[in-house]
Amino acid sequence: QNNLHELWALLNFLLPDIFDNAEQFDEWFSLTGNRGQENVIRKLHTVLRPFMIRRVKKDVAISLPSKKETKLYVGLTSMQQEWYKRILRKDAHTLNSLGGPDRVRLLN
Repeated sequence: QNNLHELWALLNFLLPDIFDNAEQFDEWFSLTGNRGQENVIRKLHTVLRPFMIRRVKKDVAISLPSKKETKLYVGLTSMQQEWYKRILRKDAHTLNSLGGPDRVRLLN
């Protein structure tokens, strides 16, 4: 759900001595004032920074080889080409005849 009360619950679990009161936590991060949301985000970043770990796999597991990416292009079969053309032509009558009443129909 990602709301402030769930964040408080997690922080209370990690540091119950510091984050012991949910009402006080809500007061710290209330959305009041002209730039309330910006201030809340700034405060949350300050509070959460010690808990954030950002690491890249290549920095942690140095022995791993670098990632290799291979792109493989495969043409469409003749049946796939035919259905693709029907979709492009918006041949709704033929496409709708495939399914029964339980299938979604093409509307456009």
